[in-house]
Amino acid sequence: MPRFSRRGRTKILFAPTIASTAYIPTRAELSSATKLTKAIAAVDGFTLENQTIDTPDLESTFTSKIQGEDQASDSTLTFYEDDTDSVLEAALAKGTSGYIIILRKGDVPGSNSMDVYPVTVASKSSTITVDNESAKWMAKFVITDTPALDVAVPVAGADEVQTVTITGGPTGGTFTLTFSGQTTSGIAYNAAASAVQSALEALSNINPGDVVCAGGALPTTPVTVTFGGQYDGTNVVQMTATSSLTGGTSPAVAVTTTTPGG
Repeated sequence: MPRFSRRGRTKILFAPTIASTAYIPTRAELSSATKLTKAIAAVDGFTLENQTIDTPDLESTFTSKIQGEDQASDSTLTFYEDDTDSVLEAALAKGTSGYIIILRKGDVPGSNSMDVYPVTVASKSSTITVDNESAKWMAKFVITDTPALDVAVPVAGADEVQTVTITGGPTGGTFTLTFSGQTTSGIAYNAAASAVQSALEALSNINPGDVVCAGGALPTTPVTVTFGGQYDGTNVVQMTATSSLTGGTSPAVAVTTTTPGG
């Protein structure tokens, strides 16, 4: 039987909300969850235990047992403390409720290896030591309901595709694209797909690999923008375009969603 190591394979995430009352996230909810794995130094708990009940009887000296109530063990995650960033500390502040998602065999769509624990952060504290080791902090969780265990990892949804089209035959000028409140620098009227991709990847909310641009060059051929990476299989907000195009006849730029994500 093939074996594997948790390190490098198992992934742990935190989702603030899951719509399903069965605590099974959609692919979009999984993709948007906060990824904890790389910062985790230690994991303790996150198991479900049954408190058995002794049922001795007069006829036998053997003490039989029956199933009792289920209880979750005390559960903690210990993180390496970032020397400047506090995003994880903010996401897991004391009193925060959400879901710890454990992909035991990694993100393998269809694999029945996902555990989802509804939790509330009971405490969060830094571990202070003079030992020669990296600084850490710990979040302690209370598990608030029966977890969903051994459920299928959601399959990947469709990647969203949006199309940037220029009309009116401009001969100069620029345009900008805005995505979730972030606006690119000016993009030339005759930009190649690679130039549009570079402009989008310069935004604070789009990382390299989050978009792939094809088609072009503008203005004669539209440019398609396919969302992946952190937006993989997600129904993302449609970009908007602002024109500073010149020449031609009433030049304009528009964005349409040709393939909704999710």
